Amino acid sequence: MEHHFIIEPLSALWWKGIFWASIISVGIIQLAIRIPPGRRRMLMIFMGVLQLSREVWRQWYLSEIGMWDTSNSLPLHLCGIASILSGIMMLRASQDGFEFLIMLGIPGALHSFLTPELVNGGDTYQIMEYYLSHGGIILIAFYLAIVEGYRIREKSWLTVVILGQFILIFIAMMNQILDANYMYLSQRPIAANPLILGAWPWYILGFEMVGIIHVLIFYAGFRKMKPLPF
Repeated sequence: MEHHFIIEPLSALWWKGIFWASIISVGIIQLAIRIPPGRRRMLMIFMGVLQLSREVWRQWYLSEIGMWDTSNSLPLHLCGIASILSGIMMLRASQDGFEFLIMLGIPGALHSFLTPELVNGGDTYQIMEYYLSHGGIILIAFYLAIVEGYRIREKSWLTVVILGQFILIFIAMMNQILDANYMYLSQRPIAANPLILGAWPWYILGFEMVGIIHVLIFYAGFRKMKPLPF
């Protein structure tokens, strides 16, 4: 069952989604660095519960409108995994989880912002949920770095790359079991992403190379972050 909805890059809706996700994210981080630690903890719990309950609500909503399907609706895309992890990180943060969000979560969410492809339809709720989910990944990763002071460990990029390979293998196996296309390992995405080159399975090799480059870029960038004065 295919109900993919594409938000055209540079369209009014595309700009609106990026604008509001950016404004809200900056506002939350600015609020967090100005409130006492106790209230900051309450804010983190709220963000974590929101991100996790969003996924539960999404599953219920898709079922209610008759759109739920094992081949499209499970949180088995990279951003679905990162979104759930980001919610958990607000409730119980870990160094490994932080590094996963920085080096795999942020790049995946950024590409989802640039070439949005909603796999279960494009009604108003699902568009809002899409930006909440992907914006939450980026927000929470930066929140942990800026507000909570998390930093990338030396050579952690290699651990993230290896973990990424295990995730790819697991998702490829799930695709075979479910006759699905999670992480677009069985079929090219519809969205016109210039980094997707060639037919199946060759574009997956491009995914791998571009993915490793992204990991190294974000590793290098966040390794340069200095302690903040608050």
